[in-house]
Amino acid sequence: MASRAGLLLIISLVAPSLADAASVERLVMPGPVIEGHADLESECSNCHKAFVAGEQTALCLDCHKDVAADVAEHAGLHGTLAVATPQLICKSCHTEHKGRAADIVGLNRNLFDHDRTDFPLLGAHAGRDCAACHEVGKPFRDAPSSCVGCHGKQQPHHERLGEDCGLCHSETRRWPDVRFDHATTDFPLTGAHVDAVCGSCHVNEVWKDLPSSCVACHSGDDVHRGTRGGKCGSCHNTTRWSGAKFDHFEETGFALEGRHSEIVCAACHLDNMAIKQPPKTCVGCHSADDDHSGRFGSDCGHCHGVATWETRYDHLAETGFALLGVHENLSCTSCHKGALTDALPTTCVGCHDKDDPHHGRQRACDSCHTVVSWHSVAFDHGFTQFPLIGMHASAACEACHSNLEFADTSQVCGDCHGKRDYHKGALGPACGTCHNPNGWDRWQFDHDKQTTYPLTGGHADLECAACHKVPLHDKVILSRACISCHVTDDVHDGRFGTDCGRCHSTESFTDTALLGR
Repeated sequence: MASRAGLLLIISLVAPSLADAASVERLVMPGPVIEGHADLESECSNCHKAFVAGEQTALCLDCHKDVAADVAEHAGLHGTLAVATPQLICKSCHTEHKGRAADIVGLNRNLFDHDRTDFPLLGAHAGRDCAACHEVGKPFRDAPSSCVGCHGKQQPHHERLGEDCGLCHSETRRWPDVRFDHATTDFPLTGAHVDAVCGSCHVNEVWKDLPSSCVACHSGDDVHRGTRGGKCGSCHNTTRWSGAKFDHFEETGFALEGRHSEIVCAACHLDNMAIKQPPKTCVGCHSADDDHSGRFGSDCGHCHGVATWETRYDHLAETGFALLGVHENLSCTSCHKGALTDALPTTCVGCHDKDDPHHGRQRACDSCHTVVSWHSVAFDHGFTQFPLIGMHASAACEACHSNLEFADTSQVCGDCHGKRDYHKGALGPACGTCHNPNGWDRWQFDHDKQTTYPLTGGHADLECAACHKVPLHDKVILSRACISCHVTDDVHDGRFGTDCGRCHSTESFTDTALLGR
């Protein structure tokens, strides 16, 4: 098929009278236009500018003024496309000259992306059939874009809230799922008000000129029956009615501290708070709780705190007498039998004279005892002339101080252990010469070094009692003469004298080897 330029050349040669451009374009028109453009078909210039294709879009917009307005305002489908494609060409999508019944819109409903318009389909709108919003026989652009345009008959407010449904509703939620920023009004919703349904305050769809005071809605909830006035917010908040918050100190001059901060208002404001000014002194409210029966005066706060009745009195700072050990947990009346101002003794015997098992013989109680317990004796015997070591360290005080007298106690071993003296006094009273406090059986005595009579031969294995038989009260002194111990063994009957060592040795009496010397 010959090109359009070639066809024009032939026509210009064959029919010179048709040489003007308009006539030539009509002659080569590719086919009829659609029915809607039929009245424009007689003049190509209605839609075309001869040999200037770029002007065609402007001519389209001259006729389609609603589309032109969308393009200018960047609204609708065409306005959105104009932003994405600045060089918008109408014929790129809408091709003409395909006959009177041709569909030059070319809309594929199944593939059309509604997000390319200025009305994206969100939430419940997504997936809906086109006919649900676009009325058959009307241009798609004429579909309403406001909520009331489609849902006017469904809204229950009867137009009392205007047409901006989006202030409360959203296409992503169901109609009953209301979201409204009440903070944009003169009454922001806080606390429990946030979860209240709209109809609980806006009865019968009344939205304007509603009262904003607490009692206007909650007069039936006022347990004070109006005795505290209408400013509920002075004590209560919108979170909950219970747990009222009231600056008691600022309003009344009486700070609620400690336990006072936890009690209910009616605990002090009796008769449903009809009493506006209860007493501010401790005894004014707590006289029935005074265990001292008034003996300690009316200044309860001097000893007690508002957190608890338990005493918080600094006894050391106030009296110079620290309460330590078992004293710390005593009740005040254990010592203070009379008035608080009565003078009390500060010495141990001043209070515990009847408890003294020493009957006054030892007055410095704290030398041995502590305030932790009478039976918890703490005395450092190391500071005396008789430090306690070995078995003495674990002995009870009464083991040596049987009559609970501590001065002038004997330090001689025999005075305590005489009845258990295995030697019957034959080794004298100085037990420590052989024994030590770690145990009687742990004795040590070196006869060769500690005396001038070394034990040799048969003497070495003898028991002490073999020689030391007679009780002694002073030094241990025995005769060194053999005959003093062996007189009964002398077969010579004394004829050879008393110096047995001239013939015999300590090894054996029968060994007379020394005679040959």
